[in-house]
Amino acid sequence: MPTAFPEAKISMSTKPSKILFRSPCILILTLLILSMFQISAAQTDDLKKVKIYFWEFNREGGGDDLIAFTRMVDRKAPLRPTIEALLADPTADEKPDRFASVRYTDDLKLSSIKIKRGTTRIDFTRTVGENTDPGDLATLRFEAAVIRTAKQFPEIKNVIVCVNGMNEFGVGMVIDAPAPCRK
Repeated sequence: MPTAFPEAKISMSTKPSKILFRSPCILILTLLILSMFQISAAQTDDLKKVKIYFWEFNREGGGDDLIAFTRMVDRKAPLRPTIEALLADPTADEKPDRFASVRYTDDLKLSSIKIKRGTTRIDFTRTVGENTDPGDLATLRFEAAVIRTAKQFPEIKNVIVCVNGMNEFGVGMVIDAPAPCRK
């Protein structure tokens, strides 16, 4: 008795080993690629992209600008490593013949960071000789870069920058003597 469905012809490949060989290779390759993306995603989940500012000292035109560069820092506590990165020199890829760190003395070090109700106080230390005056506009450039860098974090509204507990910027320069930093 004829059936409503004609018989289907099933043909087997003459080279089944090629199909079997390709499938595990494709599977392994796919798993390998996926695992690389998972490792990369895990690394970026722990890191945060931040901005730090270098001084553009070798400008083609006039002026004095702070230029933003990016760094990757710990996402859980990003402020301290961001400020530490600000004190470092530009990398070889970042044109160190054109850009420089904003630190105005080589022994300037980050001492502490305290955040309270939207205000952060960032304390640095440096060696002070007989002449306590740190100098020219470099201190103002430094203070501006620290403030810009810290204010990129939404919880920070005000920034107090101190060196050895003193304000070496702004008012300290006007009265020609460092003034104690406000608490």
